[in-house]
Amino acid sequence: MMEYIDISILNPAEYNPRLLTNEAQEDLKKSIKELGIIKPIIIRQSDKRIMAGHQRTKTMKLLGYTHVPAFILDGVNSTDEVRFNQLHNYAECELSEIQPEINVSLPKGTEGFYTVSNKDISILSKGGNNSRVVDLTKMILRYGQFANAVCDHTGKVIISTVYAKTVKLLGMDLLVYVLPEGKEEIALKYFSKEYGVFEYSHLERKTYIQSFAQKARLRQKNGVPSKRSHSTLYETQVIPYITKDMRILDFGAGQKDYATILKKKGYLIDAIEFFHRKDGADIIDEKEIRQDCASICKTLSDYGLYDVVVCDSVLNSVNSEEDEKNVLLSLSALCKPGGMIFWSGIPLLFAQKSSERKETHDHRSKAVFLDAKNFTANFRFGEWYFQHYHSTADIIRLNTAYIGKDFNIFDKGMKISPEKELRGSSFQVASTNGRSASKNDYLKALQYEFTLPLPNNRKWDLDKEIIPIFKTL
Repeated sequence: MMEYIDISILNPAEYNPRLLTNEAQEDLKKSIKELGIIKPIIIRQSDKRIMAGHQRTKTMKLLGYTHVPAFILDGVNSTDEVRFNQLHNYAECELSEIQPEINVSLPKGTEGFYTVSNKDISILSKGGNNSRVVDLTKMILRYGQFANAVCDHTGKVIISTVYAKTVKLLGMDLLVYVLPEGKEEIALKYFSKEYGVFEYSHLERKTYIQSFAQKARLRQKNGVPSKRSHSTLYETQVIPYITKDMRILDFGAGQKDYATILKKKGYLIDAIEFFHRKDGADIIDEKEIRQDCASICKTLSDYGLYDVVVCDSVLNSVNSEEDEKNVLLSLSALCKPGGMIFWSGIPLLFAQKSSERKETHDHRSKAVFLDAKNFTANFRFGEWYFQHYHSTADIIRLNTAYIGKDFNIFDKGMKISPEKELRGSSFQVASTNGRSASKNDYLKALQYEFTLPLPNNRKWDLDKEIIPIFKTL
């Protein structure tokens, strides 16, 4: 239920991941002056915290508004608070040619906010974005309605069509804002603009939270091996290449499934995952990780740098460009000159297409909200969790800068040309190690990786073990 609330009692949320440029601020001012307030904000009942609509509220204050239309929600958990903020920016502002076509029946002369009964909502075309419908449905069922649609004087919904579709499918009535005749083009002009972009640099990052991205490999489901748990990087690139006389390192090995199997088969493979969790628990297995570091140090001391270094699905789980740089430099540092480095990740185009796909049979959200550097952030278990996606150009730039110029890129195991954009669900890189960085750069990267933060304001001190040995190589 929408109601008007005193703007002076509202409190902003610290987590707002959307920033506004001065130009965008001026555009937002103009839109409010010309159209009025056609989209309510979302606030939390308990403390009147703004969950979505921060920029609109700020602009209304600048324009002298004393009251603001708002959806007031109760009992919202911290994770969903942030999700509301992200969904709000999609449900209320995104326009696209793949949006559904929705019409509502209106009494003649209706303007402003009006509640349309479910029977008077018509879906003329379904459009796409079913993953958004999944998200919206979950939030509406849990907390009640939190947005409205905007339509022209004939009843054609022109803004928030996916939200309108979701409400229709749920059998609920829909709040719309009916524009005066002739205001449609102005509304579309302003709502097609980007009022700020997602910007996550100000959010707190706890690297160990990224361990939630670890994939369980080679696991069985109902006693049958699952193909989905297999690593394309290992199956198509690493295993066909390695021999039992090569020294191999799996860096960022997750649950170490492939390393464990290969070691049992007689391969000389070490593995380390700085946030390896005990089986069946979300507890970091510090004892085992120290043992893994000791094994790496022994290999380096006895045999020198590795012949092969593998980094599977790590680069899509870094939480900053600095993390990314240090991972790639560490791969090169630990691999001998001319050795092979294999790494993988998730293509940018796949993430974008997954977010907008027409069909989904998954109850989980597939929506992503990318910043300018192709990071996305989700709030899990009270913490921010990041994912990073890469284009072909990104891969070429990164591998050339930190590993070497001699490499091939694969799209789900199929080699592609450097001019082709990745379209599959994963990419793989097989690179000869050029090892062109300075010794000092390698030392800085290893120092960074082997002193990553742990829970309770602690840090790994594994650098004390590996750095002295590396300096001698």
